[in-house]
Amino acid sequence: MKNYTILLLGLLLSACATGHQPQYFYNEILIVNKSKVVVQDVTISADETGRMFSCGNIAPLGICSNKIPQRRYMKSPITLAWVFGNTARQTEKFRLEVPTAMSTELPLRGVLEISPSGSVSAYFEQDTPID
Repeated sequence: MKNYTILLLGLLLSACATGHQPQYFYNEILIVNKSKVVVQDVTISADETGRMFSCGNIAPLGICSNKIPQRRYMKSPITLAWVFGNTARQTEKFRLEVPTAMSTELPLRGVLEISPSGSVSAYFEQDTPID
């Protein structure tokens, strides 16, 4: 029996050491217009899942948000399309990486910022737990 316990413990430790990927969840998407012009027809789409979120117009220095039921983050590639000024823009497909400092206990918020020059940065943020 002692040998089985040691074997089981060894298997559990090796499973932990082989790169267990934590599961993260998200429940909100924010699109932040940090420019001084209206951003139009913003669409975020994930081809693999078929999910899409869009905003018609985002005022200068405005925010468009979508609060959703909590979902597991699958690391599916996304594409962002928008109109900035009179120019339609679109990103290549990309994946948002979850920083290692993020907790699996709290949902993530995906943030896409449109800069004053019309470029996009994307990242996750998370509320801090209330003590």
